[in-house]
Amino acid sequence: MTQDMGLLSRVPPASEAVPNPVADTDDPLALGQAAYTAWAVLVLLIPAYAALILQGAGRVWLAFWSAAWVGYAVHLYVSAFWFFGGDFDWMQNTSRVSAFWPGMALLVWWPVDIALGLAGQRSVWVTVQRVALHIGAFVLFFGGSAVMGELTLVKVLGAALAATVLICAAMWWRGRHG
Repeated sequence: MTQDMGLLSRVPPASEAVPNPVADTDDPLALGQAAYTAWAVLVLLIPAYAALILQGAGRVWLAFWSAAWVGYAVHLYVSAFWFFGGDFDWMQNTSRVSAFWPGMALLVWWPVDIALGLAGQRSVWVTVQRVALHIGAFVLFFGGSAVMGELTLVKVLGAALAATVLICAAMWWRGRHG
């Protein structure tokens, strides 16, 4: 619906490696699908983080966390094969992708955490890996949206993710030490 509105730039953001980028796509549909699937993941992460911080690794967290991973997998598929046409070298060397290898690690690690959640695993090492994974996912999504986002709406979504995490952490802390 929005492919002809000019919301998304066909020119990637400038970077140190490419200070004056040129248009890298003539397919606004693929560009939109890649962007909107990433934004959907960002929206799903907000309640996932709130639930984890305030309620622990329960059913609500697991539902949103799992849905966000499915969205992330769809985003990576759409980006890799529709937008980038399967050109992994291009994906690793464009300013449109802020963290290629950490993103791939997240793709593999995230479903492991979902499986542990589904199995009801609650050991110390599960908690440690879960916290590390959530910090990593937060850094990638906050950085890719609030810091490197091209649109104000995306920056606002990234800021909303950060605000949610901070407010929920403060509420959790206050509840334990209040």
